[in-house]
Parts: sequence; structure tokens; C-alpha cells
Amino acid sequence: MDCDSDQALLAAVARTDSTAFDELYRRYERRVHGYLRSIVRDEAMTEDLVIDTMTEVWRAAGRFQSRSQVSTWILGIARHKAIDAIRKRAGDARTVAIEVSLQVPDCSKSPDDIAASEEGRRLMQQAIEQLSPDHQEALRLAFFEELPYEQIAALLGIPANTVKSRVYYAKEHLRRLMSENAMER
Repeated sequence: MDCDSDQALLAAVARTDSTAFDELYRRYERRVHGYLRSIVRDEAMTEDLVIDTMTEVWRAAGRFQSRSQVSTWILGIARHKAIDAIRKRAGDARTVAIEVSLQVPDCSKSPDDIAASEEGRRLMQQAIEQLSPDHQEALRLAFFEELPYEQIAALLGIPANTVKSRVYYAKEHLRRLMSENAMER
């Protein structure tokens, strides 16, 4: 996505340009949905939170100060909406989980290959679920959302070096868990 284009769209949204908002919504709906789904793990709640997030983007567009990319700002709004929803639902604002995205099976693969890849995804999901919520969220933002460490740091309100450490230790922990799972097979 073109960051300058996103900023221009957001500036137009701040002027209550509904056409610009429609475009911004189209650009971010799936990304925001995936991020929220990984946090709340409830489809109905996710759909409501996407709407809440984008409604807040519409209302707050004029307050965007260009201290981050538009994508980071929008994901920050989504994160706060998710945490508020979790607090209301269960009283635990630290529950964060990552879902490993399932892909459509490749018809050129054998059934054994498909079963092995499904088993690998299941094992990876189990390993990810064993990480702390902080490590899960750092991985999600770094690898699934592809945000740079500096933007993750701004979004989470922590130093960039802390983000780097969380990602490093999360990857090391995943490597160890996956290795243990492979040995158990």
C-alpha cells in the first residue's frame, strides 16, 4: 500500500469525504479483520469491532498527526477496541492469540503432503498458543501485519528494543517447541 496515498485518503476523510472513506475502508477492512480476529478469536465480535474501528477512523481522521503510518494508527485503534471488548467480555485485557492462517490445499500435492502440512499448521498453532500474550502479539504484528519494529513499538507503547527481544525470544521458543514436537513424532 502507498503510504502517501493512505495519508491523502485520510486527509480527505477528515474533510468528511465519504468516497475517500469507502476507499480507505476497502483497503483496510481485511487487514483490520485479521488482526482483530487474532486478538478476540470470536467472529461475531470481530465483525462488530471492524465496524467500531472504522467508525472511529471516520470520527478521528482529523486528529491524525502523521507520527506514524496510517496503517499503524488504524491498527492501534483496532487494538484498543479489542482490548476494551475483551475487558467487557472476560475482564482479561492481556489475552492475545494468533491463528495460523489456513490455506486452500494445493491440488498438485499428494494427500500425504496435504496431511503433513495440515499437521504442521496444527503443531505451529499449538506452539504459538504456548507463547505469552506479549510474544504472540509481537509475532502477529511483525510477521502477519509486516510492521517494522519501530511501528510496533509505537503501537504497543514500548521501546523498539523490547519489540526486537520479544520477537527474537518468541521465534526461539517456537523453534524449541517445534523441535520437541518433531522428536515426539
